[in-house]
Amino acid sequence: MSRYLVDRINGLPNVEVLLASEITGLEGHDGMLEAVRWRQGEAGKEVRREMRHLFLFIGAEPNTHWLSGAGVALDAKGFILTGADLTGIELSGIELGGASSIGSPAHGVRLPLETSRHGVFAIGDVRSSSTKRVAAAVGEGAQVVATLHAFLAARA
Repeated sequence: MSRYLVDRINGLPNVEVLLASEITGLEGHDGMLEAVRWRQGEAGKEVRREMRHLFLFIGAEPNTHWLSGAGVALDAKGFILTGADLTGIELSGIELGGASSIGSPAHGVRLPLETSRHGVFAIGDVRSSSTKRVAAAVGEGAQVVATLHAFLAARA
């Protein structure tokens, strides 16, 4: 999260920022949030507080360890490399597959949201060069649908 946003949030009198906390329950009725329960700190003491709004920021650490051995290249922080970010990167040991009429893995060309694994695409926050915002992830999701159709059509 940018310093600007952190400062703005910390300056709001009606917002409380809780770190190292785990949501344990949400309570409500008819689609309206009424209370939140969470564990905070190492002691794990559960807290319950009535509230109508909750913003959950889970941090900026990608959960990509499960890709180990899958042939998907990651950057130094563990985010998935896609498209032009793969240019000039040694992909030794990664199975690239055969060439298609769109994107040419044999020559290192990747479609914009394609990973180092030909035909595998990544979108949203887990992507190395993504703008870490919900709207950006939604846009990438819409974009990848058209890319997938073109990819599959070229293989048919």
